[in-house]
Amino acid sequence: MLTKEDILKFKIFEGLNLEELDTILALSQEVSYKSGEIILEESSYGADSDFFIILQGNVKVELAVSPILTEGKISKRLAVLKNGDIFGEMGLLRSKRRSAQVSAYSDLIVRKVNQKKLFELFVYNPRLGYLIMRNLAAILSDRITDMNFMWRNEI
Repeated sequence: MLTKEDILKFKIFEGLNLEELDTILALSQEVSYKSGEIILEESSYGADSDFFIILQGNVKVELAVSPILTEGKISKRLAVLKNGDIFGEMGLLRSKRRSAQVSAYSDLIVRKVNQKKLFELFVYNPRLGYLIMRNLAAILSDRITDMNFMWRNEI
């Protein structure tokens, strides 16, 4: 089992102290999924704008694609995420439909962070809000760069 010191090393928590981590963990719940279970459905709207932090296991992120354009394939894998990675961050930021399907690639344990409670915390602790949003921007920037290379290699 991971310690709080281990979790504090995750990129999303860079710059936080243990007290700040405890505050965020108090807003979240630990959830388990079985391998193959769908966690987020592509194009779903729902009221779920939470985001997830992987504590143990892997998820795959996939897009539905036309079988006509992809020689019979029905999905395109965008990424496999591992311990310390996050997903659902787009819903956290914009509360719009989910842009990809996320499913457990192995048995999985995550922390599910409630968007509304997190944003309320940011009002009372702007430093914490700044750090989380800065880290989220860095994670998204890295993902865009990785995606650019992936798509460029397929052209």
